[in-house]
Amino acid sequence: MSPATLKELFAHTDWARDRAFELVRGLLDEQLDRPFEMGIGSIRNTLHHIWAAERVWLDRWTKGGQPPFTFPEADIPIATLLDRFTSTAAERDAVVAGKCDAELAKPLTFTNIKGETYSLPLAGQMMHVANHGIHHRAQLVNMLRHVGGPLPKMGLDYIFFRLEQPGTPPLELDALRTYQAYSDWATCKLLFIASKLSDEQLDRRFEMGIGSIRDTLAHLCDAENWWYWNWTQGPGKAFPTQREKLPIAELSRQLDEAWSNRDHFAGGLKDADLQRTVHAQPRPDRRVSFPLGVTMIQLCGHATHHRAQILNMLRHVGAETPALDLVLWLREQ
Repeated sequence: MSPATLKELFAHTDWARDRAFELVRGLLDEQLDRPFEMGIGSIRNTLHHIWAAERVWLDRWTKGGQPPFTFPEADIPIATLLDRFTSTAAERDAVVAGKCDAELAKPLTFTNIKGETYSLPLAGQMMHVANHGIHHRAQLVNMLRHVGGPLPKMGLDYIFFRLEQPGTPPLELDALRTYQAYSDWATCKLLFIASKLSDEQLDRRFEMGIGSIRDTLAHLCDAENWWYWNWTQGPGKAFPTQREKLPIAELSRQLDEAWSNRDHFAGGLKDADLQRTVHAQPRPDRRVSFPLGVTMIQLCGHATHHRAQILNMLRHVGAETPALDLVLWLREQ
């Protein structure tokens, strides 16, 4: 994996961070600290956790050993948190810029907060940090909804970053295949849990995601199929907004088919093909264009966002909530 793809993932990380801080800047302390049974438990704690994770991983890359993890600090001002974020990001960017492909592919040993030691590719560790932020920002947006705070006008997805800042970033297929393989693994873990749930649990309504576990899983399948259509057929097909309630076994089959189609399509590509423009029409009155590689990254980050919501739904219906971090997938590899 080259630094270029990682730089792009972190550019989105910083853009989404800034948008998140714009949303929380005017909140009262009671809104920032309202407890939730999800994620790190409050808006302030969630922001702190995202920064603390970025900090401890950066220290692992630069200092080695077992650097301390900073747990949530009560009443820490939002402005102070933002200063920490931007300072850490500047250090991180300098580290990424100074790495060559060989250094990024090389395993780097670290010891986590449990005292467990692992050696994993440095590039994979960096990809984990970017993906970890997407997961917790999904929880943050849901918390904002419940405290009556402002919501992002479009969203915090990677594709909205590229919609606001058009460009053709230099991306590479190896990095995208890594991200796709992780994403498929994580979704399969949720499908396995969902296969053991009752219809009542699968269809319980929530004010998050697409409204239920089943509908959110179906949405992930729709996204895969819709982008594949745009890659191979061109614009003209609106994004699905309604779907019949399918059994989890059928949703699993359809996702397997969608992933197979995607992998077959990607197997015929070269890195230069990722710059090809893809046109899409999500609504009859809306047409957008992005580089192919951008849409592929979007699918991975989009799935992470919605898996975070499914995990919270699983918790509320009393089901198992598996750990889905990218770094756990790396360990299995």
